[in-house]
Amino acid sequence: MTEAAVIELISMLQTQPRPSDEDWYSQAVCPETDPDAFFPEKGGSTADAKKVCRGCPVKDPCLQWALDNDERYGVWGGLSDRERRRLKRGAPSEWVGEPRRLPAIAASTVEWYEDQDARLAG
Repeated sequence: MTEAAVIELISMLQTQPRPSDEDWYSQAVCPETDPDAFFPEKGGSTADAKKVCRGCPVKDPCLQWALDNDERYGVWGGLSDRERRRLKRGAPSEWVGEPRRLPAIAASTVEWYEDQDARLAG
């Protein structure tokens, strides 16, 4: 993705209204599923949770909430804690904590992790 395309995507995301925490959570798919999938034992698989997240309509605000609140446990917005830490380390420092910016980066990051998971599983 070119720098111009990234800037355009960021601009577009910033102009979209950001739902409050309560708004996005009420639309989330995860409360209807097994919480153990989202909070597996150490070393357990996160694949089932990530499948749920993939189809969730509020994946981006969920991920942003986890990043903004430094959530250290579970799968949020399709990423595990370890993946969220990597995402924050790889993002420009001025983007960390900025509403709506990290999910734009995370979209490609999630795809990369899904590819990695598929390779490991298959």
